[in-house]
Amino acid sequence: MTSVYHKFEDTQPFCEICFFKSINQINTGKLMTAIFFYIFIYFVGYYASNVLNMLTVRPLITNRYIAALFPVYGVALTHAYVMVSSPPPQGTDMTVEYALMAFIGLPVVVVTLGAAYLMWNSKGKDEDSSEAQPAREDDHSDDKSENDKKSDEMNAADTIEKKEEIQFESTETSSEKSIVASDKGKDNKET
Repeated sequence: MTSVYHKFEDTQPFCEICFFKSINQINTGKLMTAIFFYIFIYFVGYYASNVLNMLTVRPLITNRYIAALFPVYGVALTHAYVMVSSPPPQGTDMTVEYALMAFIGLPVVVVTLGAAYLMWNSKGKDEDSSEAQPAREDDHSDDKSENDKKSDEMNAADTIEKKEEIQFESTETSSEKSIVASDKGKDNKET
């Protein structure tokens, strides 16, 4: 019986989806490093396009998500050319096709799918905010017009009250002046 199990351990099924002899042959440490490297290149391109747009008067790059993929593809093509044109390192039992698929193809696909998701996600937010914004502006414009009317009425009422107070104060001061003047006149007559 042990020979039957041993037989199955020696034969490794071919995975047609990922083009590898076996899922166990993927070196996850190197693969994750390659993915993070291409993600880093993507964000360098994304923020470089943002800086370029800030430096120009009119934005040159309208879709930074797609523009950031160009450096990724450029680095991937250069990396693939170097891999194909140079011999593999000594002591490794991997083929060039495996290296191209695992360390270039897969990370580029992951970054491209990530960029598509980010672009789709940002478009959803922009559409939601643009649809909601005119409705909010209309609501606020009605509120503002009602508030403006109320504040204008209150300002008019306050202005009328202030004018009445000023007139009342001026009549009080004029009557006080006349009383004071009449008192002075009486004082002058008595002396």
